[in-house]
Amino acid sequence: MRKRKVMALILALAMAAGALTGCGGSDDKADSGKSGKSEKEVVNLKIHTLIPEQKDQKEVMDALNEYTKEKIGVTVDYVFHGSSYADKIQVIIASGEEYDACFTSNWINAFNTNVAKGAFLDIKELLPEVAPDLYNTLPEAFWQVATIDGGIYAVPNQQIAARQIGALMPKEFVDKAGVNIDELHTLTDLKEYAKSAKENFDAKVGGVNRSQAADYCGYEYISDYMSAGAVKMGDTKAKVVNFYETDEWKSMLYELSDLNKEGLLDGQCGYMDEYSESQRKGKKTSAFYSGTYKPGVEAEESTRAGYETVFAKAAVEPFMTTNSVIATMYAVSNTSKHPEETLKYLELVNTDPYVMNLLSYGIEGKHYEKISDNMIKPVADSGYSHGQSWALGNVFNSYAIEGQPEDVWEQTEALNDSAQVSPLIGFSFDPEPVKMEIASVSKVVKEYESLVGGELPVDETNAEFIEKLKVAGLDDVLAEMQAQVDAFMAAK
Repeated sequence: MRKRKVMALILALAMAAGALTGCGGSDDKADSGKSGKSEKEVVNLKIHTLIPEQKDQKEVMDALNEYTKEKIGVTVDYVFHGSSYADKIQVIIASGEEYDACFTSNWINAFNTNVAKGAFLDIKELLPEVAPDLYNTLPEAFWQVATIDGGIYAVPNQQIAARQIGALMPKEFVDKAGVNIDELHTLTDLKEYAKSAKENFDAKVGGVNRSQAADYCGYEYISDYMSAGAVKMGDTKAKVVNFYETDEWKSMLYELSDLNKEGLLDGQCGYMDEYSESQRKGKKTSAFYSGTYKPGVEAEESTRAGYETVFAKAAVEPFMTTNSVIATMYAVSNTSKHPEETLKYLELVNTDPYVMNLLSYGIEGKHYEKISDNMIKPVADSGYSHGQSWALGNVFNSYAIEGQPEDVWEQTEALNDSAQVSPLIGFSFDPEPVKMEIASVSKVVKEYESLVGGELPVDETNAEFIEKLKVAGLDDVLAEMQAQVDAFMAAK
């Protein structure tokens, strides 16, 4: 496993806060060896993911299970939800349905909120004993950001840690408009390009995904967008504010409203995930601020979209936060009857390149062809081409895709190293003291998600939104966030 310099910086900051939030266990507990295949009866796991369904999904899963059964005595039923994941996983969790693991993050299936609900299992004690290779492979700082109130509640995927939001755009549209994407940093910058895309391809700007609005505006959420609290990127004093009351948020809403008035915005993409996905696949979205820039992202997103794409970086520079590290994780469900086997499987996904590449790209010779030892060419319309390896496990164990630089992971490391690091790196908010207030606040945020659609009057609607947040108890939430942030900063 590559050593990344940036991890040393994160580690130093995270360890300084160890006394406050706890850490994931000592090295002398870890056992570097693996026990091999269990002699017990084969255990079948159920894992929920946001990967969209694939035509050849069963064939790939059969190959996966043949391998994992032999390797660790486990088979897995993945449930591929796609763009409906956000809503469906919440129903599953609320119902108490039995499953073993699920994708969680700061931006979808909110990590902190689910921990507060008791939805996820504390795996701190199990990790060094059951999954020592996984425990030792991930940097200590990764475990630190997955720690809440002394417990570890998820396994982070290793991938890009620096975050810079940008707009994904069909290359055909960009070429037709004759624009320079290096000059397109904001929604306002997109206007002339958007006119061309509308006229020539009947496509509209998708806007900004509501869960990543803070990234566009230069803020980092303390927990997630549903909890409203945020800190301005680079604020060394770490003052917690209501993000939806900031000038930057309102400025973005005005930009969206302006595009909508000119008939250039399909704002529903910003708050309706399934609709947004269908518009993207139908090549009806000319630009959409979502995801993050990383080396080779164009090739990855082109595979996912089914057509060639380019990426226009937003005005905000690359920034590394706790949320950017916890953006892609898997948590073990508190309903799981097989937590040890689940951890062993997550260990395999994150340490075994064969498993990671099978999940990411399918079967060699059918779904992709190898160009070199470390690079592949996906087969067009193969039946397995979701383009979302980042949502599965350790991408540093996966192949590069044709169109990406051969040294894509080295470039990713360099980007991580160059990113501005948040003063709150390693901080993890414990929502327990205000969980009732957060639940009420989240309901209000959900009610006003359509503000990013560009159709509502900005001043009147946002003022109404802010007032309802206060009634829901947001001031208490912000006060608790600030208290925990202050304690973290003082302990550094």
